[in-house]
Amino acid sequence: MKAIKLENDFPRVDGNPVASKMRAKEIAKKIVSLLSQVIVSYNLCGGKNTSISINGRDRTMQGKVKVLKENQYHSRYGFIIGENGITYYFNKKSLGEGVDMSDLHENDSIEFTIGQAKIEGSKEVANNILLLEEPVKFYSYGFSRSFDLQRMEREHLKKDSGEKEVLQKLKEILYITYGNHHDMGHNNLFPFCIVGATKILKQYVRGQYEFLMIFSHFDSNDWQQNTLKAVRAIRQRKEITERRLLVNFYILVSNARYLKQEVDRMKGGTEAAIIPFSFEEILGCEREKLKSLLLSRFDEYYFENNMLGEERPIEDDTLLFGERGKIADSIVQRCLEGSHSGIFGLRRSGKSSVLRAVTRRLDNIGIKYVKIEARSFLEGIDSWKTGLFDIAKEIRKATLGIMQEDGETRIAFCGRLKLSSTEEDYQKRASQCFVEDVNLYTRNETTFVIAIDEIELITYNSATSEMWKDLDSYKNFWGALRDSGCALIVCGVNSTINEQSSIYFNGKTCDNPMYERIHNCADFSKTYLPAFTDAQTRYMINTLGSYSNIAFNNVFAEINRAFGGQPYAIRQFCAFLFDKVKEKRSAHQVYEISRATFDALVVEFCNSEKGLQLFKTILQHITIYKEEYEMLKRIALAPEKYRTVKQSDIGLIDHIEKYGLIEYDRSTLFVTFNIQSIQDFIKKSVDKHPEDMNNDERRQYVQDRVAICEKKLKRYILNFYIYNAGASAGKTMLMKNYGTSKAYISANPAAKSVSNPNSCKLEELFNHSQFILYFSTLKRIIADHWTTLGSAIDKYGISKNKFIVCMEDLNAGRNDADHYDPEDMVCPDEWEIDDAKMSAFCTAYTTLEAFFFSCSL
Repeated sequence: MKAIKLENDFPRVDGNPVASKMRAKEIAKKIVSLLSQVIVSYNLCGGKNTSISINGRDRTMQGKVKVLKENQYHSRYGFIIGENGITYYFNKKSLGEGVDMSDLHENDSIEFTIGQAKIEGSKEVANNILLLEEPVKFYSYGFSRSFDLQRMEREHLKKDSGEKEVLQKLKEILYITYGNHHDMGHNNLFPFCIVGATKILKQYVRGQYEFLMIFSHFDSNDWQQNTLKAVRAIRQRKEITERRLLVNFYILVSNARYLKQEVDRMKGGTEAAIIPFSFEEILGCEREKLKSLLLSRFDEYYFENNMLGEERPIEDDTLLFGERGKIADSIVQRCLEGSHSGIFGLRRSGKSSVLRAVTRRLDNIGIKYVKIEARSFLEGIDSWKTGLFDIAKEIRKATLGIMQEDGETRIAFCGRLKLSSTEEDYQKRASQCFVEDVNLYTRNETTFVIAIDEIELITYNSATSEMWKDLDSYKNFWGALRDSGCALIVCGVNSTINEQSSIYFNGKTCDNPMYERIHNCADFSKTYLPAFTDAQTRYMINTLGSYSNIAFNNVFAEINRAFGGQPYAIRQFCAFLFDKVKEKRSAHQVYEISRATFDALVVEFCNSEKGLQLFKTILQHITIYKEEYEMLKRIALAPEKYRTVKQSDIGLIDHIEKYGLIEYDRSTLFVTFNIQSIQDFIKKSVDKHPEDMNNDERRQYVQDRVAICEKKLKRYILNFYIYNAGASAGKTMLMKNYGTSKAYISANPAAKSVSNPNSCKLEELFNHSQFILYFSTLKRIIADHWTTLGSAIDKYGISKNKFIVCMEDLNAGRNDADHYDPEDMVCPDEWEIDDAKMSAFCTAYTTLEAFFFSCSL
């Protein structure tokens, strides 16, 4: 190969911004001359292995390690994809100073020069290979100094299980630092270890990180159904949470006879990936084969789970993204100060995850607490007094650190708790008993916390229970909690509990014991739990995506806008994306979601059952607050009409703004919807309010409902004659004056053939394809025969005059009202429906619909 040297001897241009034409021509000639030399040299070399050097140095190139292999002599070699797309061969002779073959792994970024020699079977050769990144440090294999295998065997491992022998094998390739066991009850013991990643796992774990390894050895050789519960329990142990282990996978060593089949059934799920090994296959391997087994098993399972789709509250701070961790820290600080905190937001916005992060922090610093789930603990009880007694009992359990044992009766357990007051005492003076008891039970605690989740279920204006709707229940229950001296944390949809000094509800009034007592957990934001920024969304979905070898660098901003920064919705959509593209991934190469893929699949997701259910879930609790939800629907359905919201109406949008669903500018009064996907869902699933419709929409709305009324009125008349007056009487009535302008019924001119009205059945006369009954005629028939046909209507409370008015109002001002058939769905172009006509129509339709419902029509 010939190297051509490009010297820096070009004529230089002075600082003058405009170079002279002569000097410019001179430079151009020099460049043309040098390029000619390059072309000649390239041709002389056959177009191969030509490198261009500047000042005598070979031109360097960047690339990535594509493949690493081993030949029959166990010598390693591989191939690099250069930035020019060409593949380059390398082996140990190709490495730069300080680089060893063991330092290189697939997908590493490297720098190299094109080699001088041609290797048989390859087009190009890489030389002087250097890692672009600083070499990542890993643990060295073996046992840590603090790990005592004999003590582990004695205190935690099962006798004759092979667990000790497995550890002795694995220490040859992994770094084992800690061991213990977890008892799931009934002698179901799961020994576990903390393992440090060594260099062998570099393509999966990038650095000195630790992960979990669990043993599951049982005499039955059956798969243990509580294995996953054991894993979750072990991850919540203090010594585990403090070490911040990797959350995306763990090794499971089991003697279950169908181990891989059981794990394969869970493959692709939303929990951490399980890397399964049997005792036999580990114990049957020597070191090199064990390394190969480890890597092949990681290759099979490591990237296959979809942690983007996790639906349960987050249990590990490593997975707590955005500002959620900081919010939890601030709540804990307020608890230490004795202040009250509120965690508010949409359903699935992360409230429960933040609350769990708070309780983990309280555990770590030794602060005792009770967590009350309103749905299971309070919603169904018959008295607020019982609720206070039960909470006091939970506080006593927490301060003593005892639980009700299997087989222990409730009475016996209460006796062991040594409660200060009985449930009967609480029925007489509940508030006083609660305050006194809680002060007694917590007298040795510097701080005690009461956390209540889903408070909307026990708040007067959103509860479903009549007891909790009562203002006396609300006032006394929350008043006792306020006076207990405990720090309160409340979780709910919105902060109604904190906003009004005096409450008026269902004809009653009372002072609000919680007015301005609760501090919004996200006081730095104008919303409740703040929506994620583009950067926060990028970090979250790329972190979770990396566990499945997928990335969203090209579309994270679009995803964030589509779902309004709501982390749960974003993750569910990204999980949907993963499921759609997972088969297109390549081993050890991150799959990037393209803009085209996003554009196509976001529409598919929003119309899918999963997407629709997601939006229903998010909006579920907002529907409880009817005025706010009505306003949200109007902003979504008629943005052209609700472009602005007056200052006097801010109360209607305050909460939906804090949810992050809309954005409101208080200076210009403009309002806009924030989450396009939810706005589209509302448009598809909710009818626009008639007041907000344009004229074409109102026409269609009226037409559809008049057609419904017309069919039901026909059925009402037909039923009357079939089941009461007789079909012959009905036919006689309809056929009166047939063929004249005064007739009730006429042949359908559009019909190809019409049955003889004299010989056909009564039901056939109501067949639209044969005969026409105008809508106005139905009004005339019932009015003309009011004593018979109108009897049931009159008994329902609709007089003859009111019925006639309703039927006229249903026409909504049509100028052809006496001559149209609603089933033809044709309307005149000049038909205008103003607000007054629309309002009258809605009243009439509601009136007749109520009557039809009473008749089961």
